[in-house]
Amino acid sequence: MLKKFKLFKGKFSYDDSEMPFLEHLEAFRKTAIRTAIALVLGVAICLPFADHLIAILRAPADPYIEKSVDEVLRTSSLQLRIPSAALEQDVAGYYIVDAEMLLPESNRATKGVIRLQFSEPSAAIKMWLTVSFFGGLLLSLPALVFIIGSFVLPGVRSVERKVLSRISIFSGGLFLAGIVMGYKVTLPLALGFMLKIGGQLGGESIWFYNKYISFALQLLLGFGIAFQLPVVILILGKMGLVNSTQLREKRRHVIIGLLILAMILTPPDVMTQMLMAAPLIFLYEFCIWFLHFSGNRAAETNGADETEKLNEE
Repeated sequence: MLKKFKLFKGKFSYDDSEMPFLEHLEAFRKTAIRTAIALVLGVAICLPFADHLIAILRAPADPYIEKSVDEVLRTSSLQLRIPSAALEQDVAGYYIVDAEMLLPESNRATKGVIRLQFSEPSAAIKMWLTVSFFGGLLLSLPALVFIIGSFVLPGVRSVERKVLSRISIFSGGLFLAGIVMGYKVTLPLALGFMLKIGGQLGGESIWFYNKYISFALQLLLGFGIAFQLPVVILILGKMGLVNSTQLREKRRHVIIGLLILAMILTPPDVMTQMLMAAPLIFLYEFCIWFLHFSGNRAAETNGADETEKLNEE
């Protein structure tokens, strides 16, 4: 058992020996094949559960989706309004009653807001495969990290490996935070805003089911990628390429750039773009103060050095 553990650990240990180009190319080929196999297995596992994943993505829109009559009859209590007229009895002894059926207030308020439809015969299959792919990618992520790490880490020194591990943990946490914020906050607010505007214009919302799922996936993935901004800025700061003074001076330009980035990463509606840009601006300010308090303010230091030199002269 101990030998297996040492062999397992040895795959990630630093190796300073030079590998011939053909051997390096062969190792890369094996890594690519193993990565593809892990991804295919993840997708295959998620295929039977794609309907559950679709239900999770649909959950923020459920309060607005039109309910079928059968669903309303199964899940709600109904009221009948019977006029005060003589009841007509049929041959079998039953009474024939003309009555109005009143749905509960909650169902009447949400009924008819959104209809989800498929745009083409193969739309359901495409949506099923798309959700399975992203679910398989998330499920196979630990295996992908292990496979890629066994290929990359032998060429990374111990000091660099510690920095890389910290960056990976920080980056992964921000990615998950972006997805959670997009799912819990931005997606419900964006749906409510778009439906409110559509209701004011008097239109009926008929959405393609696969388009909505693509909208939700694009929004969540965009938030996860956008939340990597602090990682990039802090790496550049530690490399000495940027400092807090430079970030503070370029704040206006960066805010415009973040608005453009939010426009690219999110679906084309202003509400969603602003909901992404706002936390990105906050994270940018966090990076400014983090670099400031960590001592990375080279411009201020250079200014102080020049002042000292002038005083000495």
